[in-house]
Amino acid sequence: MATNTTDNTTGILLADGGCNITTATCNSCCSAPPSNTTSEEEPEAVIKVFMFEYRSQEFVELIGPRFEEHTNGRVKVDFSVVPYAEGDTFLSEIENGARLGLGLYDVFVSSPVIVGSGAPYNGFADMTEYIKTNYLEEWLDIFPGFRESFSSYNGKILMIPFDGDLLHFFYNKNILEYYNFQPPRTWQEYNDIAEQVHNKVFPPTNKTLVGSCLGRAYGAGNAWTAQVLSSMTQTHGASQGSFFDTKDMTPLTSGAMVETLKILEMQLKYGHPDELNRTIDLNQISMENEECMLSLNWGHAFVQSSNQGRLGVGRVPGSQKVLDRETGKLVTCNKDICPNAVYYDDIGFVNYAPFAGGGWGGAVNGNISDEKKKLAMEFLTFFASKEESRKWVIPKVGSQEYYAGYDAYRLSHMNVEDYVEQGFDREQTDAYLYSIKEGLASPNLVLEIRIPEVAKMGSIVDIAVINHLNTTKGITATDQMRRDVMTDVTANLTKIISDYDARATIEKMEKILPQYQKLRGVYGELNENKNLIGEVRWVGYALGFVIIAMALLFGGWVAINRKHRVVKISQPIFLHLICFGVVVLSCAIFPLGIDDSGSTERGRDAACASIPVRTKPCANHDLSMCFLCHLPLTKFVCSIQWLLSVWFFFIFRGFFRKPLWG
Repeated sequence: MATNTTDNTTGILLADGGCNITTATCNSCCSAPPSNTTSEEEPEAVIKVFMFEYRSQEFVELIGPRFEEHTNGRVKVDFSVVPYAEGDTFLSEIENGARLGLGLYDVFVSSPVIVGSGAPYNGFADMTEYIKTNYLEEWLDIFPGFRESFSSYNGKILMIPFDGDLLHFFYNKNILEYYNFQPPRTWQEYNDIAEQVHNKVFPPTNKTLVGSCLGRAYGAGNAWTAQVLSSMTQTHGASQGSFFDTKDMTPLTSGAMVETLKILEMQLKYGHPDELNRTIDLNQISMENEECMLSLNWGHAFVQSSNQGRLGVGRVPGSQKVLDRETGKLVTCNKDICPNAVYYDDIGFVNYAPFAGGGWGGAVNGNISDEKKKLAMEFLTFFASKEESRKWVIPKVGSQEYYAGYDAYRLSHMNVEDYVEQGFDREQTDAYLYSIKEGLASPNLVLEIRIPEVAKMGSIVDIAVINHLNTTKGITATDQMRRDVMTDVTANLTKIISDYDARATIEKMEKILPQYQKLRGVYGELNENKNLIGEVRWVGYALGFVIIAMALLFGGWVAINRKHRVVKISQPIFLHLICFGVVVLSCAIFPLGIDDSGSTERGRDAACASIPVRTKPCANHDLSMCFLCHLPLTKFVCSIQWLLSVWFFFIFRGFFRKPLWG
């Protein structure tokens, strides 16, 4: 249920100086703190903000009052907050309000997952023109990944980001150096290092070490699962999809999910004993206590860390095996399959897929007046501005003035000197900022899923993984046990999609697939009419074989009857040239039948090339190109241009020479 911060009858209790949503009786601290405005007059307007409980404290106590002060009291900001445990309710209220065209709230504050709840029903205002007119310079300072991918839907800007969540790999530098380890490059190396230090006593501190620290309680472990899975399922960038295929919404589970469960089992085996009962706080507390060797976390773990100079930050491990989407099996990564992979001399190619959770942002209700929309946009852009955001993203080390926990999302947040001035260690900051740049600049960046029903989907995966880890803790799991989990997850995800699509058909809404494609920016590309040949190519191939067979047959007949009077008069050499030219012309049918459907990029390049090429299409399952390039006449000339020019030369040479031979 939503709780308004100015309501004197509904309970909001302070915990550690902040607001925590409960159903208890209200006390005097429930209301938002009064703003220090310079005007005693009643506000001219009220902005109603609907948000999730997470991060509500700083909005209620600091951000709202600061904006009120910024407007000299002309505007008052009210907050309605949904408890953390009612995340599904939060998304449902946004979706229902959008579908019914309600203007109950002016601003929605959340992670980008809300885009899938409101955008399909035009529930969010398009802020594109406002940003171009009033916010362009500030907007261009935001990392492209956040402003183009997380904030947009089908080419429209629907959210203003003010936090940039990117998963980082954290490690204890002192422990790593003491045992002479290098930061792990793969998940296997991650688990190997965790195994070697787990339960060992670290002499400098006399503490018993834990190999890996990852809180996995319900709602906390989805990010770790998604990160491991994505390193095997996404190789060609976000447009490909990491959990669902953008072509048809097929869940990318199969062999990748089985391997993911195996990796998670090993992490748990050498992890903190309380991982299944703790949330993300376990990751940070264990690293702060210097009892944990390896962990994953968002960027706020760096900002909030008191272990300046001792916390290592690096690239999240990757995978040497990736999912073959045709077979559902894992294959060894190579340059063709994993074009964005990194090559190491000792282990080969490793596919990295940095996981960007999208951070947090604000959207404006599309069903309020234009005047209210403009005011709401002013509120969001004020908080997300360079000047204001710097206070949240780069707080002074140990300072309580601003709540740490906002990750860098602007180019202007990447100046190491700004962090050093606030007390951060230079070397540690360099590593942190480099990790951000490397991750967000990666062509294989993984984007958070923002489609309808995402909460249900995440819950299914999370519960399945937690149950499996609980069941297999302390025992050796079998591949069949993992396959059973994968099968159940795939079936449940498929059912959610089919149920939604059935409802969408009845209610004349857009189905999930086109929404997913629009969020990934591939809707037009995947749905435009490319005039592909399709199955008709097989008719062309069949006719090509018939023509070749007939040309060879007639050529043979000419050779056998070359001394016959009629044949001699027709000139056998001329007839053989014609037959040969027809054979070559018919061979051109095969590369002409190769298009974007059912062929590899290498095969298409070979078919369209204008110079002789050598190719190995058979290794890439390109059967039509494989056949073509094994024909004796086209072994080294697998291209349409060469075949067409050769037949033209022989046939017309025969025609032009006929009078001379006659």
